[in-house]
Amino acid sequence: MVISVKRKELRFSGKEITQLKSRSGLLMAVETVVIVLLLVVMVFLPFYFGNEADKINELTKQKEQSFSVMLSRIQDMSREISYLQTVLGARSSVKTE
Repeated sequence: MVISVKRKELRFSGKEITQLKSRSGLLMAVETVVIVLLLVVMVFLPFYFGNEADKINELTKQKEQSFSVMLSRIQDMSREISYLQTVLGARSSVKTE
């Protein structure tokens, strides 16, 4: 027993071919737009985040510098207070004698 199958020929009308071509053209346009957007994001996003990281690093350095300046001022004031306490203590002990 032999089974034979006849294939039906595929024939598209001119309208169907035009629709298929326009769909593929639209699809290619969408793909192109998506690729361009991805490239733009890949190129410019690191610059944005790089600049933000630089800003944060600069701000951190400024805060560290201001902290060290404040610390040195506090140390200077503490030395001056110790000196004044010593001088006033010496004067008060001289006056009481």
